Amino acid sequence: MRSSSTSFTSKRCRAPQEKVILKVTNLEDEGIDVYKMGTHVHLKKLMLAYCQRRNLDYRTLRFIFNGSFLRPRQTPAQLMMEDDDIIHTVMEQASNAGPNDDALISL
Repeated sequence: MRSSSTSFTSKRCRAPQEKVILKVTNLEDEGIDVYKMGTHVHLKKLMLAYCQRRNLDYRTLRFIFNGSFLRPRQTPAQLMMEDDDIIHTVMEQASNAGPNDDALISL
C-alpha cells in the first residue's frame, strides 16, 4: 500500500498582522497622538480611541488624510498608509442659520 502524505493546510492561514504607526494631530492645538494599529483594522477604532483620550464627542470630529475625509470603515491598507503618516482632525461646524437668516438688525 502506498502511504498518502497529503497535507491539509488551510487556505485561510494569514501571515502575522502587519502594523502601521499613525500620528493624529489636532489643527487647533497642534497636539500629536501616536497610534499603532493593524493595517486591516477599521479606522473607527483609532477614531474612537482618539476621542476617548481627548475627551471629545466622536460625532463632532472629522478626520482628514491627504485632503480627504476618512470614513470609519476604511482601513490603513485601503488608503496605502505608511508609518508616521499624519491624520488631521477638525471640529465639525454646526450651522443653525437658514438661507434668509442673514444678520438681523433690530431697530
